[in-house]
Amino acid sequence: MLNTIDGLEKENMINKMKNIVLLISLFVLSIVSAQDCVIQKEPNWGSDSASCRTNVSLYTEFLKQKNWTDASSSWWKAQESCPKYKTNLYKNGTYIYRKITSERAKAKDPNIGLYVDTLFKIYDLWISNYGNCNEIKLKSAGDIMKFVPKSKYETAYGLFQEVYANNSGALSYGDIKLFFYSAIYMFNNKKIDCDAFLTDFEQMSDLCDKNIKSGIKVDKFKAVISFLDQSIAPCASCDKLEEIYSKKVAANPDDMNLTRKVFGMLSAKKCTDSDFYLALLEKVLNDPDNPPTDKDLINAALADHKRGDYAKAKERFNRALEISQDEENKQKCYTMLYDIALKRKNYKEAFRLTSSMTDNCIANERKARAVAASASDCGTSALERSLVYCLALDYADKACGKVGSATVNAWKGSLLPKKDLIMLDVVNGSEHTVKCWNSTVKLRTRD
Repeated sequence: MLNTIDGLEKENMINKMKNIVLLISLFVLSIVSAQDCVIQKEPNWGSDSASCRTNVSLYTEFLKQKNWTDASSSWWKAQESCPKYKTNLYKNGTYIYRKITSERAKAKDPNIGLYVDTLFKIYDLWISNYGNCNEIKLKSAGDIMKFVPKSKYETAYGLFQEVYANNSGALSYGDIKLFFYSAIYMFNNKKIDCDAFLTDFEQMSDLCDKNIKSGIKVDKFKAVISFLDQSIAPCASCDKLEEIYSKKVAANPDDMNLTRKVFGMLSAKKCTDSDFYLALLEKVLNDPDNPPTDKDLINAALADHKRGDYAKAKERFNRALEISQDEENKQKCYTMLYDIALKRKNYKEAFRLTSSMTDNCIANERKARAVAASASDCGTSALERSLVYCLALDYADKACGKVGSATVNAWKGSLLPKKDLIMLDVVNGSEHTVKCWNSTVKLRTRD
């Protein structure tokens, strides 16, 4: 009996020492980096280990089954039995109630507020047991913007700003989108001005660009950039952008990163007519320490295209193609070069460019338009012009519906009627050569 008591006393002493070591570790961690989340891998079964083990096992199993209601019931019992079981306990708790709250929101439950309150109560328990950290701030800020943005957006915005200042790399593509979502609320409610709003835009865009360049979830971050670009409309007038950024560039004239960023933004917004933009363009394209990228050349070419300087635009799009390793940028160049060729009535050049387009539906649509546009130049007779439109319609048939019905009907209206075939001694459906395009087509009629 005495040995049993001694054994229990030793076990209790060991457990106390473990707890002391854990507390010291947590204290040291909080001093070293208050923003890093504590990671507790070894379980602390609490004062009622039997209840803790049972309920942790139950809620975990219900969680796997996506049975959120039963999972939540067992989770609360586990939290009561062993509040410091593991840090993962609270990640799971917020996950369970995020799912429940989402379902209640979809069902338009009038008591949705109770579920939201419970979700944030779990965040409070997480903080009280392990301290606040970046992960908790990001998750709670995100849940605010998902469930109660109208009343708590300012809190969410502050939390996102704190994490960005401490460790910007901690923000995922989802965090960036929700961060800017909170910034939109701040701006719309006059809590921040255009300058601050655009600063948030720049910072979030930079984060997306860094991840894209690193090859991290490229499609996701590109989608977020698209969202950001669409969301700055209230502050994105050319005059407003130039007012804000001309001051910044003037204050930092040698900062080529800033110059390139502003140049890219103005290009994207088609703010390309001012002397300020042209000055940026010259700096970017003539930087001796950093030759222009394909994106720089494309932006410059787009500005040339907008001003109607097609010769210079064509030269720059071709330069971009020579150095580009990005297929999306290449496709943009081919599209714009095709447009320039059409505008200059170089129909065969336009047609040739479609062979470099990766989307066959789009390529056939562009082929159809190039061929149809050439009808007046290619056809010296009514029959020859009609055959050109027949060829255009053949390509339109392979364009997956990308040539609109109005355009197709207009081309059909340019075909010869059946009665004219008798005069020309040709048969509907017979094969003919379209000399201008060196192609063979079956003759169609408008009726």
